[in-house]
Amino acid sequence: MRILLSNDDGIQCPNLHLLYAALVEAGHEVRTVAPAAQHSGAGSSITVHSPLLTKKVILPNAAGGPFEGIAVSGSPADCVILGLHGLLPDFTPELVISGINLGPNAGMDVFFSGTIGAAVQGAMNGIPSLAVSHAGYGTTDQDHAKYVVQLADRIDWKTLPARRVYNLNIPDCPAAEIKGLKICPQSTDWAFLQGYDKRTAPNGTEYYWIKDPFEHFRIEDEGFDKSWIHDGWATLTPLKLDLTDHTLLKTLEDALSGD
Repeated sequence: MRILLSNDDGIQCPNLHLLYAALVEAGHEVRTVAPAAQHSGAGSSITVHSPLLTKKVILPNAAGGPFEGIAVSGSPADCVILGLHGLLPDFTPELVISGINLGPNAGMDVFFSGTIGAAVQGAMNGIPSLAVSHAGYGTTDQDHAKYVVQLADRIDWKTLPARRVYNLNIPDCPAAEIKGLKICPQSTDWAFLQGYDKRTAPNGTEYYWIKDPFEHFRIEDEGFDKSWIHDGWATLTPLKLDLTDHTLLKTLEDALSGD
């Protein structure tokens, strides 16, 4: 397959290099367009008030071979947009993959995840898009990357509905200890972020620092993605781009019909 690869942790991230190497080893034609710097939490944001700078990079990857890609000064979404419309004029991807992210993107995380934001751009362009995250916050290994590739190769992407993001989360354990794969819904349970600590810089300037940005992942929501990941299962959740609550359309129409 022709695959456009991106992420939100930046083009220097070893997880990106491992997935790149595993995809190439499996015989796929891969092009990488990724942020020049860390963009976790960027969601689907795009750059509108400053130029986007690009730079071709060749790096040794975490699997021992060369890694090639294009670094972009903008967001993950910017990267995929440029990858589809401008940077790669002779390359039409059949699949967009975003990841492997450092840390999980399950449940309500999908609304602010840069990993998901990159995949959303692929889906918006009618290309099947796989967002991949690892529930740990350290570097994954080649076995995790190969797990992702083997799963991607098992799916006949051409038969699946267009304009979808397929959200894959891998539990924080060695790949050989993953209990299996659960196709499951995303959790909509939410532990509100505790807020921000107010601090004072040496020059007297006040600033705020988020207290515990990962508290919400520790929710146990039985039958949904977060609980399965906590229990050692990989999860795959199909996400639709249509956020309309269709069940409420008629209710609202009836309620407002007298206005």
